[in-house]
Amino acid sequence: MKNCFLFSIVAILSLKSFSQSRDLLTLESLKKQVPNLKDTALVNCLNLIAYNFTIIGFGPGSADFIRRSDSIFRYANLAFEEAKKINYERGMVDALNQQASSENIKSFGLRLAQQNDSAIKVKQQKYLSAAIALAENINYDDGLGISYMGWPDMGLPKQSKDDTIDHMKKSLPYFQKAGDKKKEGEACTWIAEGYFYKGYYENAIEYCQRGLVLNHETVDDARTKEEQEWRYYLYQQSLSDMADLYKAGGDYASSLEYFEIATQFGIERHTAWTMENEKGEIFRLMGQNDSSFYYLRKTGNMANSWTKREIAATYIMAKKYDSALAILKQIEPRFRKDNITGNLLPVLFLTGSAYAGKNEYNHALPYAREGISDAEYLGRRADIMIGYELLSRIHHHLGNNDSAYYYLDRYIILKDSIQNRQFLFRINNYKRAAEDAKKESRIGFLNRDNQIKQQQLKQQATFRNFLIAVFIAMVFAGLYVFRNINLKRKNEELKQEQKEQEWKVKDLENENKHIELQKQSADLEMQALRAQMNPHFIFNSLSSINHFILKNESKTASSYLTRFSRLIRMVLINSQRSLVTLQDELQMLELYLEMERLRFKDSFDYSVTFLNTIDSDNIFIPPLLLQPFCENAIWHGLMHKEGQGKLHVELSMENNVLNCTITDNGIGREKAEEMKSKSAEKEKSMGLRITQGRLNLLNQEKEIHTSYNIEDLKDAHGSASGTRVNLKISYQKAMEVVNV
Repeated sequence: MKNCFLFSIVAILSLKSFSQSRDLLTLESLKKQVPNLKDTALVNCLNLIAYNFTIIGFGPGSADFIRRSDSIFRYANLAFEEAKKINYERGMVDALNQQASSENIKSFGLRLAQQNDSAIKVKQQKYLSAAIALAENINYDDGLGISYMGWPDMGLPKQSKDDTIDHMKKSLPYFQKAGDKKKEGEACTWIAEGYFYKGYYENAIEYCQRGLVLNHETVDDARTKEEQEWRYYLYQQSLSDMADLYKAGGDYASSLEYFEIATQFGIERHTAWTMENEKGEIFRLMGQNDSSFYYLRKTGNMANSWTKREIAATYIMAKKYDSALAILKQIEPRFRKDNITGNLLPVLFLTGSAYAGKNEYNHALPYAREGISDAEYLGRRADIMIGYELLSRIHHHLGNNDSAYYYLDRYIILKDSIQNRQFLFRINNYKRAAEDAKKESRIGFLNRDNQIKQQQLKQQATFRNFLIAVFIAMVFAGLYVFRNINLKRKNEELKQEQKEQEWKVKDLENENKHIELQKQSADLEMQALRAQMNPHFIFNSLSSINHFILKNESKTASSYLTRFSRLIRMVLINSQRSLVTLQDELQMLELYLEMERLRFKDSFDYSVTFLNTIDSDNIFIPPLLLQPFCENAIWHGLMHKEGQGKLHVELSMENNVLNCTITDNGIGREKAEEMKSKSAEKEKSMGLRITQGRLNLLNQEKEIHTSYNIEDLKDAHGSASGTRVNLKISYQKAMEVVNV
């Protein structure tokens, strides 16, 4: 049996790799599809909806069962009528099986309400009989299996042969033939539970193991969200059943391990079934009452009647009989109301045991008698054994020794029977191991027989190989002819490709020439723009000198002319270069600014500031790039300002980009436009237009990427307080210029 445990460990670990976020249909989405379907697709969808109503979760109370039964019957009946119209016999079988499921759920609801359900069972059997007859006629194995698996319990005494289990066992060959592992695993689970509750553990273990394997293999094989939850439940139920079998065999440690596996699965798949009650019971049976209370309280649902029943059992084990009786009296009405499958039995025996523990044997006797009566009717031998032991003990303390001996004798006989079967249960796995060894031995003998047969087959294979060789030779001959034809065709294709390559080479040469011409054109255009800067600047400077001469300011004119000569010399030298050092550019800019200060009689101050370390001798930028922006600031902003003007040029380096900010405190662009200075407009349009054209050409090259934007500055009152030009220049270093 330990091998089964190891299998389950591997199985549960492997489940972690399964996808848990698949997009599955829901019951509501299936309903929405119905109007768009017809023929067999419509029938199948209706049957699938009915099936999902049979497995969907539900709460206690007969009303829930009746409503679900009506929903199942509605869709199954629609499916049957549609299938009948098109003579779709498989669909009719599925619909009949779903109609039987509807009656089964209605029967369950009636039993919860303590009403007679015999007529419902007869109706259920009628649907299943019709389904079996039709399925046999068309050899529909899956339908036959479902019909036999759903065969109702007709209310026969439970100690007689169980007709329901026999019908379920009939379903298995049909599921195997149909390859329906999902239904086969489900049937094995219910058969195992039937045998377990009747005390036939050696039969239960066989089907429980088989159901566990199949339910594990198909745990994620679902078409709808509701079916996925059902498959999760079946797998956990199989693990729980295996744990119960170990518990019945007295192997509490292995039982606890199976419950732990089921708990881990429930946590990973969010099933809300974490086996806390079950683990609490195991710890109670192991005599660890504190651990039992811990897990029972861990359920978080202390109001649940099932949890309360286990707490009462643990109180009895701890000899706290009054606490146990207080709980048992509280939950007894609930279990009496819902006593449809013997759920009241443990409550009766626990109440009897609690009274016996208090030496109140007259109160204990009625509970023990009622419990043994129910257990004998249900055929649950393990519970019958518990009842015999309790009755023997009660009668002994009441002085009824004959009755005490009678029940003790029956208890010993039944215990020996169950213990023998438990022994078979415990050695079952060893038998399987021995059978596996025999199978391996048989396989060895079969291998030897196969070797002899292979020797005989070799002689036959020789002649066959000769024929194959002849055939292969013919194939190669055909391939040779085909190869020659194919080579000729490829040679012609290669010649054509060579011609196409020659044409492509010519096209590339023409394209390269075109690109070279475009580059030369761009260079000439750039030189033309640089040439335009020189006369533009010279014109402005000569205008300033003329201004001083006319005003008889000879010393100022002389000083201005000296600076102008130095500046014009630098301009003449640098205008022939595409790039100059930042140091040279700043020298030219400062000469220009000094000249403008002289012209405007020191009406503005200027400054050139480095915000961080810049190697100005190693940085190359286009010449006369900063001057037009400074000129624009002076002529449009500072010239019309009342008071002292200020012009700040700030340079910084950031991410290999030279940032230049030119800020003035002039009148602002908006006021300058209002003054409509025609000469100034001409200067602005000429200087900035030429600069913009230069930047556009520079940005077409990969080495230089320069941009600028102009901001209008406002003071605290929202009035214009100047302008700021933000210029970003992707410069080149000295080594890059040399390489170019």
